[in-house]
Amino acid sequence: MASGQIKVNIFGTEYSLIADNDEHYVQRVAQYIDEKMREIDRKNDIKSTGKLAVLAALNIVDELFQERQYRKKLLDQINEEARKLNHSITEVLEE
Repeated sequence: MASGQIKVNIFGTEYSLIADNDEHYVQRVAQYIDEKMREIDRKNDIKSTGKLAVLAALNIVDELFQERQYRKKLLDQINEEARKLNHSITEVLEE
């Protein structure tokens, strides 16, 4: 196996991937995908691995979008609090 190349197993299929730096990270990503596919497989009677993979992808992207929305909300709150704090500091310094 070439340098930087890593083998992972996702839902019973082995894939050979390139890991630029962190092979452990690539393993964790593959494991997460495998877990999602197995979770969906346990809950549904889907015979097609392709359909199962698409459902797993939809679930993972839903998680991603929810996290992005949560992150944006937090950043907006932090920016608003920073704006208020900056305004209060300015008022105190101008007295």
